[in-house]
Amino acid sequence: MKFRRTSDRKVRAAIDSTPLIDVVFQLLIFFMLTSSFVVHTSVPVELSEAKGTSELDNKEMSITLAYGTGGPEDGGEVYLNDVAIANWTQLTRSMAELREREPEAVVLIRPDARVPTERLVKVLGFANSVGIKHYGIAAIPPKEEQ
Repeated sequence: MKFRRTSDRKVRAAIDSTPLIDVVFQLLIFFMLTSSFVVHTSVPVELSEAKGTSELDNKEMSITLAYGTGGPEDGGEVYLNDVAIANWTQLTRSMAELREREPEAVVLIRPDARVPTERLVKVLGFANSVGIKHYGIAAIPPKEEQ
């Protein structure tokens, strides 16, 4: 006696993606909460202390004035976004190009605490001469006195 199958049952493998999506979502949240959004430069400088400092996150250009020898006029290295520049003309040209691309550009200037004020004023003069009106000078908040 032959029995006939009334239904053809085929086994189909399926992967439930809900747990996978949950794990990926939790990892995404974890990395978003634990990551730091402040970009630090690789040029080490000793910044001056100042009250009321705030972080400047939306900068388009960073200029670092290092202490020591070398650089323009042998007064210390000058870095434009972590790239050493040879002379003031190169810096002025780069700022002018930035101004043409982005009229409301923000420039962050990071002077070492030991750099003479004359060099900082010179860089600010170059920024004003090419039409950059938004800039900040980096400083660290003072240590709490106890």
